[in-house]
Amino acid sequence: MSSLLRHSKFITPDPSVTNPQFVKNTDEFENCTACNRMLWNAFMLPCGHRVCPNGLDRVRQNGRCMVEDCGTEYSDEENHQSSCEYRIASCEQCRKSIRASLLQKHLDEECEQRMCPCPKQCGTSTEAINMQNHLAHECSNAILDCPNQCGITSMSREELHNHNNECPLRKQSCRFKSMGCRFEGRGHEVEQHTQEGLLYHVELLLTTHADTGNEEEIDKLKETIQKMLKESENIPKLQDENSRLRKENQTNKKAIQDMKKVLVSQGEKVINVERQLDSRVSNDSVETIKRDVTVVSQTVQAAKQRIETLERTIGTAGQTGGTNVQVVERVEKHVGLLDVRMCEMDLRLQLLETINQEGVLMWKIRDYSRRKTEAVNGKTLSLYSQPFYTSQYGYKLCGRVYLNGDGTGKGTYLSFFVVVMKGDFDALLQWPFTLPVTLMLLDQNGTGNHVRTTFTPNPASNSFRRPTTDLNVACGVPCFLQHTKLETDTYVKDDTIFLRAVVDCSKENPMF
Repeated sequence: MSSLLRHSKFITPDPSVTNPQFVKNTDEFENCTACNRMLWNAFMLPCGHRVCPNGLDRVRQNGRCMVEDCGTEYSDEENHQSSCEYRIASCEQCRKSIRASLLQKHLDEECEQRMCPCPKQCGTSTEAINMQNHLAHECSNAILDCPNQCGITSMSREELHNHNNECPLRKQSCRFKSMGCRFEGRGHEVEQHTQEGLLYHVELLLTTHADTGNEEEIDKLKETIQKMLKESENIPKLQDENSRLRKENQTNKKAIQDMKKVLVSQGEKVINVERQLDSRVSNDSVETIKRDVTVVSQTVQAAKQRIETLERTIGTAGQTGGTNVQVVERVEKHVGLLDVRMCEMDLRLQLLETINQEGVLMWKIRDYSRRKTEAVNGKTLSLYSQPFYTSQYGYKLCGRVYLNGDGTGKGTYLSFFVVVMKGDFDALLQWPFTLPVTLMLLDQNGTGNHVRTTFTPNPASNSFRRPTTDLNVACGVPCFLQHTKLETDTYVKDDTIFLRAVVDCSKENPMF
């Protein structure tokens, strides 16, 4: 096909020769741009002008378009197909046939074989058709849950690989796998299989060594089997003991949970009372309480001095000891009452001084070494801070820290979380909780080298919905800071660390 695009499907006679009679005025018809006669069997030139067959002959003779302002050169050797945007082209990557004008879009957006960078930014590029497989099986940044359903969620594939080596619910092979046993299960299941499949494993051992022909090896094997059979007699007792210990462990866990709930409940009651007081207590009131504590302390000291004086008197005047002893007992009783009063006032003063209603928690943790040892030994896995509030009538939160780490940070990191608590004004607040939170470990050297991480709550997480119990599930940073970096003079001084949590209250919607 030439570069000319023919419009008419059938060849009609030249109207200048046949002299046809038209029912319409011929002035309304389009004329050929070359011969200026009525356009028939029209051809389109590369420049867009249309000519009749007679006009086409003139264009060929002239070598260019006959329109005065155009003059586009024309040659029969031109090939329109090579430049036509409607021609069919083949994609070099997927070999799919595509219209030429759409080929580039196909290469950039549609071709299944085009190379695409991983949307999880793991640094890998792969063909578009293989991207789903890459995300499902290869991407190191893909977020996954533990396949063993141990409760650990939202880990990268790289973290999951490390977690699988430590997961308490991971699948393990039987210790007799090398001899043909194909059993796999969790730790306690493998242990139970080993105990219950003793005879089966003995048969495997015999089958494995039956063809060796080594009498010494067979004798050792017999001794091993005899020991195993003797030990098997104690298996029922061990199983009963194990069952009893498990029940005790469950009971202890429940008791610990109940105790935690009681402590949280009691602490919350104290805080609620203090909040009611705090709404009415001014700075002058705090100073008054301080003075009262000072007076009580001085009174106690004076009473103690009186007791010492009376004791010396008893030592020198033995005849009147009975009367002095009664006086001492009365004084000691009075001192005891004063001690109780002073402790109550001191607690009230501490609460008034430390509670915060501006979304800031300043948490001082003393005896770091002892508390971490208790966490390592499983005695006290985590610690809760005093509650704090985003405003006087705002959200109620507290901090939670695992000194020996939790989840992916267990054993090597300090894990720092915040917990949304049930508050007095939850019914008036907007849920879920979405205010950004910054977690910090403070530098005690004065260089400002604080460790900080900021995160925005996930509205879909149960951790930030309106609490239905006293405490929501904690949420934060399992791998907050490695112990090797934490346990230095920068962050631990006098066996004390300072943690800080700050809620960005500027984005909190006003209640009224």
